[in-house]
Amino acid sequence: MLRTARFLGKVFCCLNVCLIICYMWNFSRSTRAANEIKLPYTNTIHCRWPPLTLDHIRTENNAYNLTLCTKLRTNASENSSTTTYLIQSLFRNVTGKKWVSFEEIGDYDRSIWKRAIYPNVYRTYPQDVPIKYEIKAIKSGFPVSVMPNYNFPIHILNTSKSVCSGSTKYDLVIIVKSGVFGWERRKQFRAFMQRQKDLNPNTKLGVVFSIGVPRQYGGRMFYRDGHTLILRGPAGDMMDKYIGRGSEVMQKIEEEMRKYDDIVLADYEDTYYNLTWKTVTNLRWISAFCDKLHNDVFMIIDDDHRMNVSMLMKFLASVPRDKRRTSIFGRIARSDGAFRSPLSKLYLSFREIPWDVMCAYPRGFCQLIGADIVDDMAIGSAYTRYNYVHEDVYLGLLAFKLSIHLYNIYNMFDHRMFERRWPTNSSFMVAESRYWDIV
Repeated sequence: MLRTARFLGKVFCCLNVCLIICYMWNFSRSTRAANEIKLPYTNTIHCRWPPLTLDHIRTENNAYNLTLCTKLRTNASENSSTTTYLIQSLFRNVTGKKWVSFEEIGDYDRSIWKRAIYPNVYRTYPQDVPIKYEIKAIKSGFPVSVMPNYNFPIHILNTSKSVCSGSTKYDLVIIVKSGVFGWERRKQFRAFMQRQKDLNPNTKLGVVFSIGVPRQYGGRMFYRDGHTLILRGPAGDMMDKYIGRGSEVMQKIEEEMRKYDDIVLADYEDTYYNLTWKTVTNLRWISAFCDKLHNDVFMIIDDDHRMNVSMLMKFLASVPRDKRRTSIFGRIARSDGAFRSPLSKLYLSFREIPWDVMCAYPRGFCQLIGADIVDDMAIGSAYTRYNYVHEDVYLGLLAFKLSIHLYNIYNMFDHRMFERRWPTNSSFMVAESRYWDIV
């Protein structure tokens, strides 16, 4: 009897242990399920960039949310205080121990800017935070010490099913910056690329066009820092022509998407003054969608420029792989001045960019961006103000913040640079489209 009682006791004890384990497993499973239902975007696995899977950024209407998911560290302040700098670190021959902010120096008398200390003044450009630390945290899904001020909502409404999709692999992915009204330019670019593919059958090229949606109101008129700007030329003409005809424009775009499957459509208003939104969207799209292990670089190019693919691939092969993957290549502008006339579409107010000499930047017509820096740039864009700064100047400021090297490529020609090349019969890798028929 005693032996039987001991046996039954052991069985009863085992049953209790099993019941406890089952209860804890069910409780854990139900808790996880509840968390997934209530907080689907704050899970550590989901709340990181780049996303582990596109399902983590897919929305209910089958769009993709490129807005960074960030969480603030528990002991950090949600509203970061204004960063100030000792005035002697920004300007020469200044007395006193005054501390000043970026907003304040924009209102300074222009005479003091002749004594500006470069590149120190560039460090004041908002948002001045320990950016490499924040990038590391966001990549790992950890909370940040400072929330990004420029993490504006960006959604991809449509993307290619063949380029940067699934397991597709290309030797080079080319993102073409195109305007929402640029269907004719896209048609011409597609024809050119088909010829390049025929000439380079062993090079697999993936090409997408990056566009936004038509502007709803305002036509070609824009208001900036107290000034009315009128966008002249063909871009402004098309904006006036299609005022109130947004649905017609989108119908054309939808036809293009069905026919060619090469359009990345985002939800920002596609205007000249939103080119920086387009650039940030491109960085986020590459970061989230594209294969950064197989591809060493990504090309971003305007739809009115063309490239010699054979020459381009030879150039890339000549650059050491680690340099390819960690740098930006293009026509680098150094010591460019700021346009201060509101009559120019390149206008920059003193409050937008207070210094007179621009930070080095890759000119906007074309850049080659290394695969290892794309994620950092995509995240860093949320910490770098981009309301109206031109997209190429913006890339320069972003590269400066992230200590990214810029390399000048002399056979890449922007607009009329081609006519000034020397010798006149020198080869070229990138040039404006109109020059391809005369060489």
